[in-house]
Amino acid sequence: MVDKKNCQSKGSNRSRATKLGMLEKQRGTVLITVLLVVAFVVLLVVQVNKTVNYQASLNRNLIHRDQAYSYLIGMEELAKIYMKKAFDAETQDNVHLGQAWAQEDITFPIDGGAMVATIRDMQSCFNLNSIAYIDTTSVNTPSTGSGTPVVAQPNPSTKANNSAQGSKTDGEKILTTLLDKILDNTEVQPAAMVAGVKDWIDTDFKPSGPDGVEDLYYQGLEVPYLPPNGPIAHPSELRTVRYFNKESYDKMRPYVCVLPDDKEVTINVNTIPQDKSELLYAALGGKIPQSEVNHLISERPEKGYDMQTFWESISDAAKVSKGLKSRLTDTSRYFQMDAKAEINRTRVYLKTLFVKEDNNQFKVVSRYFGKE
Repeated sequence: MVDKKNCQSKGSNRSRATKLGMLEKQRGTVLITVLLVVAFVVLLVVQVNKTVNYQASLNRNLIHRDQAYSYLIGMEELAKIYMKKAFDAETQDNVHLGQAWAQEDITFPIDGGAMVATIRDMQSCFNLNSIAYIDTTSVNTPSTGSGTPVVAQPNPSTKANNSAQGSKTDGEKILTTLLDKILDNTEVQPAAMVAGVKDWIDTDFKPSGPDGVEDLYYQGLEVPYLPPNGPIAHPSELRTVRYFNKESYDKMRPYVCVLPDDKEVTINVNTIPQDKSELLYAALGGKIPQSEVNHLISERPEKGYDMQTFWESISDAAKVSKGLKSRLTDTSRYFQMDAKAEINRTRVYLKTLFVKEDNNQFKVVSRYFGKE
């Protein structure tokens, strides 16, 4: 009897131990499950919080961007008023850097930030869209300070004949001389680069000499595309023209610009910056020594040159062709406002191109949003 009771006791002990073991395992499983649920909830809360913060930040940035855009549009109106007053106060027709419009880093405080603007003459650079323009009526003498740029009327038939004969336009000559001056150790001849630019712009499908390239070349690339065969919209298009790369573009960029009028070929001798004297050297056909060109810029009169005084200041102006002379002037019509509005940490950049009309009224020609 004793043995039987002992066996029963041992059996019940084993059963209780088994049940306790199972309970411990279940408790461990529940604990792990609870921990996983808690971790999931925490991750979910963190993700929701990040999403809410991101959306709130995005909404703030969008609001600040729209505010900055509105401020910059208002800045345009201020610039037009500012430039009109500046030119109304002038008694001479020439345009120079000593006038009130020629300001850099004009700052206006706004709620949460500031606006900064710079106004510059867009005829102090070479208009790429004028490269194919042919002046068939170049005057024998330059302007005598009347303030009116010399712009010839186009002759389509002459333009076609000129292209067929392969002769260079004055714009090609200027750009070739400029590239030859500013590019170092380039494997491609400047003349070939200029031919590529001309074919990018002109409306025909005939390459400009042996270095020219038209649609067929660009269609044969690994990633094919077509040239516009029309005006350049932004100087960065040069990056897609044959022979150009980042290095050549970066060196060329400060000297060139694009204007919507391909007949606006003139460069203002009074607004070319001192550190861009190579442009004036090229505009003079490379016929005048660089040292003399530097002197012409550094010794500009306080109120700028009139063209008669400018040509009299050059020791050997007779070397400069009539066509190149007609491309230099003492006045300007196109101006650009480079502006930035910053609200908190949101920045918006705007470039606005103005054209000066009669009675010193300014009209917006184009807008470009972006730093470059």
